Amino acid sequence: MSAPRPTELAQLAGAGLEVTESPPGSGLPDGLALARPRSEEEVSVLMRLATQHGWAVTVRGQGTKSAWGPDVERCDLVLDTTGLNQLVEHEPGDLICVAGAGMRLSELQELTSRAHGYRQRLMLDPPGSDAATLGGLVATRAAGPLRTRYGTMRDLLLGARFVLADGTIAKTGGKVVKNVAGYDLDKLLVGSLGTLAVVVEVALRLHPQAEARESVLLEGVDSATAAKFLIALRAAPAVPSVAEALWPEGAVLVQIDGTRDGAIRQAELVAELDPRARVLDLAEASYWEEVLRNRPWDRPGVVLGVSVPLSATRAVLDLVADTAIQEHAVALSLRGTIGCGELRVAASSDKVEGVRREVERLGGQVEVHRAEPELRGLGSRPRDPLAGELMAAVKQALDPGHILAPGRLEGLYQTAASPIAGAAGG
Repeated sequence: MSAPRPTELAQLAGAGLEVTESPPGSGLPDGLALARPRSEEEVSVLMRLATQHGWAVTVRGQGTKSAWGPDVERCDLVLDTTGLNQLVEHEPGDLICVAGAGMRLSELQELTSRAHGYRQRLMLDPPGSDAATLGGLVATRAAGPLRTRYGTMRDLLLGARFVLADGTIAKTGGKVVKNVAGYDLDKLLVGSLGTLAVVVEVALRLHPQAEARESVLLEGVDSATAAKFLIALRAAPAVPSVAEALWPEGAVLVQIDGTRDGAIRQAELVAELDPRARVLDLAEASYWEEVLRNRPWDRPGVVLGVSVPLSATRAVLDLVADTAIQEHAVALSLRGTIGCGELRVAASSDKVEGVRREVERLGGQVEVHRAEPELRGLGSRPRDPLAGELMAAVKQALDPGHILAPGRLEGLYQTAASPIAGAAGG
């Protein structure tokens, strides 16, 4: 069936549902129906209609990461989650909150910091933090330098409410930090790029904000020195919140959060790991925090998510340095104690494929985090073919009609779509 016109969709869905046309400059085809539900019941109605009529649905928050991963094969309507932006619950004593999937991360940080006597936040700092929605962070598993200490949404998500392709409303997980009951379906949703279900609400683990932060900088060094420093840092009596190798500049920035005395003492211990490392004063620390902000997203080019074994740290730094000789757009921001980060390269299939081959040779993986549609399918494939089969089975169980983001999961895992997907029409 052809894509619904906005007026047709509004009529079928019933009064109250906001339906408009995709706005110019949104990156969506002109005239596409864009529905903005304000409750999980409205999401359920939309998904039932989509399944009945064979409409392909793309779920979208603020659109800050719409270029992540393979492009969809078709899109008949867009489900905009930004109307699901309520703070449902905040229990500061338990360090948890429950919020709608369309709430912006910046709004959540502001709301949770208001609790009298508490200074709490969700410890995520992804690219585009100001506008990113909580549901988008679930879908993409996006994270920034704080991943070094706090992990990704996979580590902070306690539970979720979501709507399946047929309109079924379901939930998983709970609202406590320790929850072992049932399957980790919420973990499957993290990083699924909107292919399995529509997340409508999330329960999240919060952390107290530190009293103080100290920064240590090692700069003007080669890859061998940086790799040695990072190895020593992993064994040091310090707990860094950030340990970022900035290449090809030849710098490593370490940030320690804690009590004032504790942060100072740990920073001094980190600085002792190399005679060229030094504790930064406030002005220098602010400058380097600004350098780190949105790097390497702050300039044009393809942004790749890169993960390598820790033993390959020096080799990946050398790879970036060699690539930078050929092009000035290259920038790497690598979480040096866990072996993952983001690399910006020129928007060329040859460049992307070349980097992917080299990273895979080192035992690593590459994901496409920002690129034009023709380059989004150039990321690494799972080494184990069973991974693709398992994800195809999960997709078939949750979305047998391949209504949600058709083709995207197949692009990630190079699996064949179910015959039912073709029957859905478009």
